[in-house]
Amino acid sequence: MSVLPILLLITIPVNASALWYARVEYRQKGRLSWLGVSLLCLMFFMPNLMMDYATNYRWPSTPFEYAGLVIACLGLVLCMAGIAHFRSFSKTFCTEPGELTLTGPYRWGRNPQYLGWFLFILGFGMTDWSEWCIVVLIILGASIHLLVLIEEEHLHRVFGARYDEFWRRVPRYIGKARRDG
Repeated sequence: MSVLPILLLITIPVNASALWYARVEYRQKGRLSWLGVSLLCLMFFMPNLMMDYATNYRWPSTPFEYAGLVIACLGLVLCMAGIAHFRSFSKTFCTEPGELTLTGPYRWGRNPQYLGWFLFILGFGMTDWSEWCIVVLIILGASIHLLVLIEEEHLHRVFGARYDEFWRRVPRYIGKARRDG
């Protein structure tokens, strides 16, 4: 029997638990505990286990696979650039809100780290495309989007009008910042 259906059965409750716990902690404490951080890390890394590249990677052999490798690398760069602009370990892991980040890739999207991670997984999925890749991308995409909604609610509470202006002006994932006037 394949391990992939078992991983799928584990991934869904892990992701649901991570999202639920993050929402509760943000609402009650205004930050994540290390348990909350750990659950979210599991949520982000479980899809890697469901895709064959994580355990059986082979070098790309078709233009589609090479395009996937490029997308994965660009996604990883975007993810790391988003994290680097936080300039704070505690902010990166959501254990303290820190300051609102408005520079770097945050000028074009409010969540470059999540968009980058999704592109990373998409790109590697393209290097070994299967029906599991579609399942993984749907689960990961939905989980990331739900986490973004939870974080938007939290950031609105923490930063108020300053975040509302950022929210109104900068797209959720990527695009051109809207200008007034």
